[in-house]
Amino acid sequence: MWKKRANSDLIQRYMSPVVNKSSTIQKIGYMPQNYEDRLDSTQTPIEFLETTGNKDAFTKAYTHLGSMKFTKDEMHQPIKNLSGGQKAKLLLVKMILDQCEILILDEPTRNFSPLTTPVLCRALTAFDGVTISISHDRRYLHEVATAVYELTSDGLTKIK
Repeated sequence: MWKKRANSDLIQRYMSPVVNKSSTIQKIGYMPQNYEDRLDSTQTPIEFLETTGNKDAFTKAYTHLGSMKFTKDEMHQPIKNLSGGQKAKLLLVKMILDQCEILILDEPTRNFSPLTTPVLCRALTAFDGVTISISHDRRYLHEVATAVYELTSDGLTKIK
């Protein structure tokens, strides 16, 4: 985990080429601060998560959305009607269903209510892969991070 000090655009600038080429390296999932960059606002969450029509895949999508506290109505409304926190959770579910091995998260809790942050923390704690995250949220860092680095103009410094 990274504790944010530098401009958050830094992660997007350096990670975009890696994320775009990730299929040949590893499965990397990226959640930018602006979720709309990764979402089709006209789709429903179910349409966004499952495009094959496979019944088991639909069941998995419903189950994961339910675990992220989506109601059945929210699962079937256009993404443009979702809150920022719901969009963030949707992206996280997509990365999990895509079996990403590395998650790169830029301010993942910035649109979450205090009641929703624990849902994200539980999901990330249960995640078997690597999570690299930029965050100001000390509670989130305390609950999820196994290591915290501070990025300054002098470089990275481990602080936890």
